[in-house]
Order: sequence, then C-alpha cells, then structure tokens
Amino acid sequence: MANKPNKRPNTPQPQAAAAAVKPVVRNTNSDKTAIDTGLFTVRNLCIALGVISVLVYFNTIWNGFVMDDVMVLKENRMVLQGMSAVPELLSTPHMRGYLIIPNDLYRPLSLVMFAIEYQLFGLSPAMHHFFNVLTFAGCSIMLFQFFNKFFDGKRMAVAFIAALIFAVHPIHTEVVANIKSRDELMCFFFGIWSLNLYMNYMKDGKMLQLILGMLMFYLSIISKETVIAFVGLIPILFFFYKNDNKTRAMYITGATLMAFAVFMGIRSSVLNAYDANNPAAAVEFIDNALSGAPDMPLTAIQVFATKVVVMGIYLKLMFLPYPLLSTYSYNSIPFADLASIGFWVSLLVYGAMIYFMVTRFLKDKKDPWAFGILFYLATIFLFSNFPFLMGAELAERFAFFASAGICLLMALAIEHWIIKATNADISIIKSTKVLAILAPLCLIFGGLTIARNAEWKDNLTLYKADILRSPNDVRLYHNVAAALAEELYESETDTLKKIQIDDEAITYLRKGIDIYKSYSGLYVEMARIYDRKKQYDSAIKYNKLALNLNPIDFTANNNLGSVMLTAGRYREAIPYFLLAMQYNPNFKYAYLNIARCYNQLQQYDSAVINYKKLLEFEPQNLDVYQETGTAYFMMAKYDSAEYYYKVILKQKPDDANTINNIGAILLNTKRYGEAVEYFKKAVALNPSYINAYSNLARSYYFSGQYQATIETINKEIQIDQQKAINDIPYIALSYQKMGNMVEAKKYEAISKQYFSNFRLE
Repeated sequence: MANKPNKRPNTPQPQAAAAAVKPVVRNTNSDKTAIDTGLFTVRNLCIALGVISVLVYFNTIWNGFVMDDVMVLKENRMVLQGMSAVPELLSTPHMRGYLIIPNDLYRPLSLVMFAIEYQLFGLSPAMHHFFNVLTFAGCSIMLFQFFNKFFDGKRMAVAFIAALIFAVHPIHTEVVANIKSRDELMCFFFGIWSLNLYMNYMKDGKMLQLILGMLMFYLSIISKETVIAFVGLIPILFFFYKNDNKTRAMYITGATLMAFAVFMGIRSSVLNAYDANNPAAAVEFIDNALSGAPDMPLTAIQVFATKVVVMGIYLKLMFLPYPLLSTYSYNSIPFADLASIGFWVSLLVYGAMIYFMVTRFLKDKKDPWAFGILFYLATIFLFSNFPFLMGAELAERFAFFASAGICLLMALAIEHWIIKATNADISIIKSTKVLAILAPLCLIFGGLTIARNAEWKDNLTLYKADILRSPNDVRLYHNVAAALAEELYESETDTLKKIQIDDEAITYLRKGIDIYKSYSGLYVEMARIYDRKKQYDSAIKYNKLALNLNPIDFTANNNLGSVMLTAGRYREAIPYFLLAMQYNPNFKYAYLNIARCYNQLQQYDSAVINYKKLLEFEPQNLDVYQETGTAYFMMAKYDSAEYYYKVILKQKPDDANTINNIGAILLNTKRYGEAVEYFKKAVALNPSYINAYSNLARSYYFSGQYQATIETINKEIQIDQQKAINDIPYIALSYQKMGNMVEAKKYEAISKQYFSNFRLE
C-alpha cells in the first residue's frame, strides 16, 4: 500500500505535477519525524530506563548496613565464608546462618549472591548497594520489555511511561536502599524475565524459550516467594491476553507449575531436615499487631476492619508515597472497626476497582485496564494478611511487585486523558502535553526517592527520621534507642558524650514503654545500658522484666548471664547462657560468655568446646584463638596451645604477647634454648614487657646461663621492682651455681623478706 502513491506523479498533466510539490514538503517533514522516532528504539529506551534507575538510587552507594542487613550479610556466618558456602546456602533454611527459627523460609539465591560479592569485595556496603541499584535497573528494563510485548509493540509509549514511573516511584526505596531486599529485587527481575521469555515462546514456539522461561521462574521463586502470584496470573495472561496458541499456553502453564512443584519439593525437604517447617508458629504482636496480645485481645471485626484499612494504605502509598516508614509496628496503624472512616473508604475503593476490572474484562478479554488491576490485586493479596498473617502488618517492600500494576494503570490514564489515542507513536512522549504531566511527576517522585535514600544512610538516621512521622510506633522508639546505645555509642570517643548518648537512649526507651509496656525488647535494651553504666542491680531488674514477658528471649538470657559474669557469679551465669544457646544456637556471644565462665571455674575442657563453637561463626577472631590457646595451655596440652598461638602469629608476626606465649610453651616443655629466642624477641618488641623478662630469666637459668639470668632480672627490677620480686630467688640461685656464695647469701636474705620458705639448694 505504501508504494502506490509513489507511482502517481508519473502523470504528465501540469496541474498534477504542480500539485505534487506539496507532498514533497510533507515527505521532508515525514523523514524528519522518522529520524526523531528512530531515537526511541527499544534498545535506547531500555538504556534510558537503566540510566534513570541508577541516577535516582545512586546516592544509596554511600549508605551503610541498615536493619536486617546484619542478618543476611554482615553477621551471617555462612555468607561470610564466601563462595565456599554456596552448597550449604542452597541446602539450608534462609536464616540458618544467623539464627534458628521454627518457621523459616527457603530463599537461597540472594544469599548466594551476597556470598559471591563478599568473596570478591569483602564487607563493602558500597559494592552491595551498587549491585542492588544495578538489579533494580534491570527490573525497570525488564518491566518495559514485558509491557511492550504485552501490547505487541503497538503502544510503546504506554509501556515506557509505566516503566518510567516504576523506576522513579518512592515506594521502592526500602527495597533498593536496604541491601537485605535483594531477594525482592531478584525475584522481580527473574519473574518478569520469565514472562518475557514465555511471550517469546508464545510468538516463536522455540522450546529453548520455554525452558529458559521455566528456569527464570525457578530462579525467581528461590529468590523470594512473591512470584507465586504468577502461578495464577500466567494462565490468565496466556489463555486470554496473549492467546495466539492454546497448546503453547498449556505448555507455559505446565512449565510454571512444574517449576513451582520442584521448588515446593526442595523447600519442604530442606525445611523439614532442619525442623524449620512449622507454619503454625505464632507471629509476634510486636511484628504484626493483628496477631493480638494477651493484654490486648482483638475481636474478629477489629482484625478484619484493620486489614481492610491496611489495604487502603497500600493503595494510598501508590499515588501519594508519603510518609514512608521503615516499620509499621504497634501503634502506627490504630486498630479499626466498622465505624472507622478509613475502613469504609478502603472497602468502597477496592470494591469499585474489582467491579471495574470484572466488567471491563467481561466486555474485552484483552482489556489492559483489567490486567493492571488484576496484577496489582494478585500480587498485593499475598501480603494483605487475609490468607495468613505476615511477619509485618504492613511493609513497603510488600508493595514492590504490586506497584507495577498501578504504574501500568497510571500510564493508561495518561494515554487516555492526555495523549487521547491508543496507537500514538512513541515519539509522543516528548510532546508538550505529555511532558507537562511526566516531567513534574518524575521530578516529584524522583526527588522524594533521592531524599528518602539519604535517610537510609544508617540506622540512627533512618529511625530518627521515621519517628518524627510516626510518633506512636513503639518499635521505632526501641530502634532509635538501640541505634544510639549500640552504634553511635561505640563510635563516640568522648566520655561525656557517651554518657549523654546512653541517657538519650533511655529517654526513648521510656517513651516506648509508655506506648506499650509489654514489649520485652525495650527492657532488654534498658538492661544493656545499665550494665554498661555498672548499675548492675538495675541491669538485672530489667533483664528479668524482659524474661517475665518473653522467657525465650535469647538476648535477655545472655545479657542477664553477662551481668553475673561481670560480678564474678560464674556458676549462676552459666544456666542463662545455656538457655540463650538453646533458644538461638547461632547466638555467638553466648558461646564466648560461657567459655569465659568455664575458664574462670578452671573447667578448661568445657571452655575449649565453646571457644571452638564460636570460631565456627568468627573464624578470623584472633582473640578467640588467644583464649583457646591459653585454655589448652592451662590443661598442659601444649601442642594444641601452640597450634592456636601460631595461627595468631601467622597473622600478627610481631605480636609480643603471642611470641611470649609460645616461649612459655617451650619453657614448660624444657626446650630452654628455643624459649630464650622467643622471649628475647618479645622483649625486643616490647621493652617494658615484664612477664617476658621474667620468662626469659627463668629460661636462662634452666639452660645454665646464670650471668644472663642475673642481668635479665636486674633489668626486670628497673622496669617494675614490685613485679620483679618473684624472680629475686633466681638471682640467689644463679650466684650459688656460679660459686659466689657471698652474693648468693645476700640475695637469699632479700628473698626471705618476701618468701619465708625460700632457701638455697
């Protein structure tokens, strides 16, 4: 059809030839448009989305570890083993490297990625944040490609606008700025990639596309379970919207179900093997207030109404993403009932959405508005608390998938009311009327995103920003206090400021208690601060209050034992450490504390067992090697002691204390000549090291170097006469061995002043 008009100008009539002048001008304009349109290729639009995604989240690169980053990365014993731990990560429950819980999950892929990053870059927050940003950019690109294929490339403007809004939307800040949420990013990335591959298969019929789509779906589901919603969405997508071939639609559905079945089989096997598959385990009130509490029971109507209100908040945040919070604990969302306005508004809005979706779908089985609403509802329903209570009443990360559906609806609205055409060329996005909407929207959303990213800098910055917006959230008061007392306090060097930090933390904790007095975590943190202040009675009091509320609180048990350890009540402390280890076998501090108790009680075998357990978590902790070696030394197991000391010496070849300890082993095993060399090196490294001088003097004496013995002890006396008293008898004995009885008697007399039983041999 496009070639026919090109033949008509061959007509020789002058009028026709003159009339042909105008089309020449129009063709010139058309060519210019074609050149402009050529800039808006799928490839270039993907690059643009990637760049925009990186730009709005680039300032997260300077952020540190925040919130649950500790559990999945910073202190996860498996991840910190690097790539060697990959097989273990693939065959153990999600949290096994940090703690043991009865209702664990199977999400190994993000942990595997963290382990690889740790192997390559160490504990570098910047690199881990960089890979989060990179993965998010991939999510935006994948989403654009999916929407573009959904519309068969005919409504590329809608596809791009939807993906652009997704890229800048502030509700995604928790997922991208929190390293831990890599699981959500990878789940989305691989999940949408699977849809793209399935669409390719539906069009081309290549079996490799189907297999790769199934593989991407599996990678998505072992990242996080959110993509389970696709098990229901995929049949609708390929039997109604992209239904060119029913047989291929059946294969796609079957492949998805097969991947899901494989995941469920492996998941059950892994969790059952570790007794971590207990879905009946109670959700704690402080995590999700909808679970109720003994002192705050809820009626079924209150629970239902509050769930509906929570769904309304999710929808509100899609269009008005402020305020954003790191936690929505009690009492940030007040309990609702049938008289609550929020309940009725939310119920009516969702009812209208569902009615709109159903009526449009019944009218047109390929209606994109219906699909956008369906995508949103299907992916948010998993987190609605209706099928089961979530680990949080509400969380912005739960809305990550669902936001894609809303972004599609926003793009369709712009197309319908601003562009006013369903087949507009992609170049329409640069038109004034579209930019008048997109530019302010992107500037506002992008600005909010960048500002929120900065608040994710560290725990204290985040929680202090959030508590101003949610002053009734009890967990935020605990979180601010913990960030002050555990992080800011450790980084502060000024003693007066440290005291002020502790006092400020206590103020936040007391405010938290005013909101909800049954939150045991508040008392645990209070006890920790009083322990540091050496107010041990108060520390014991608050730890016991915490245990009265939550007897299985492993931190409270450990901390109560720690107070008793400090007070020298070793036997009383041990049962509390044992309870801490029972409730959380991965709680490494309990192993260190109980080992030190056993050391003090001279039960060195038990001390060694617990030191070794701690080394499983911290294989590079040289202090633990030191204490383990000393425990073996006290048992006269010198070979084992020497092994642990030499591990330290390999890392710290000039450590005078370790050199002295190895020398002590040689001294006790009568290898005096070798011992002398070690002690000489120790005092050379630390000329005031009194113990090394003492050991050197004795090594000289037992190796028959009596003059060197006398000279060494005299140096020792010059350094610290009081500590050198114990070695004065060796001067007397050395003079005796040398036949100088006058000096021998002289030092014998001096020695008798301090040692009544001393006499020359």
